[in-house]
This record gives sequence, C-alpha cells and structure tokens, in this order.
Amino acid sequence: MERVILRHLKGSKSSQVEEFPLEHFGELVFGRDPSAAVRFDPERDDLVGRQHARIARDPRDRYAFTVTDLQSRNGTFLNRQRVTTAMPLHVGDVIQLGAGGPEVQ
Repeated sequence: MERVILRHLKGSKSSQVEEFPLEHFGELVFGRDPSAAVRFDPERDDLVGRQHARIARDPRDRYAFTVTDLQSRNGTFLNRQRVTTAMPLHVGDVIQLGAGGPEVQ
C-alpha cells in the first residue's frame, strides 16, 4: 500500500508516526481543529493554529506534494524557510508549525 508517513520530531506528538494511505486523501490539514487530519493538542501545542497548514497532492503527479500555510498567525516553515506560497515537498523535509513549534518530517 502506498502511503504518506509523518514522523513527529518535536511537540506533544514527538516520536509518534502517522500513516495516510494515498488512495484515501488528496490533502492533509494540520491544526488544533477537531476536523484536522493531523491534530495537535490545543494546550501543549499553542503555536499551532486551528487550521495551520496543508499538504496537498499535485493533481498532475500523484507522488508529488506541496505544503501551504493557511494564513496562520505563527507561520509555517519548510526546512527553516518560511512558507509564503505552495512549496514542493521532498522525502526528509521538515515542516515546522510556528517558530519553535512542533516539527514533522
């Protein structure tokens, strides 16, 4: 089964791994909102917005993905660079939700 694997490096979910089968999603929303696919603890991950960032599949290539900030107050960072537009993701990239916030690879 083809899937996206997220490894939580920092934050309340540190050391956890989440898997999402490619056949079941076109995007993953990160946030504290209960409807977010990748949910964070509202108390312990206070730098994360309700709907903070999104990973979306490229409609032209089912194995290509981008990350987009959803106008979060604290920003989204990809490999320490602030995300201002949809940015391509590669294996091993690190997404950080807010400067000093949770990190996911």
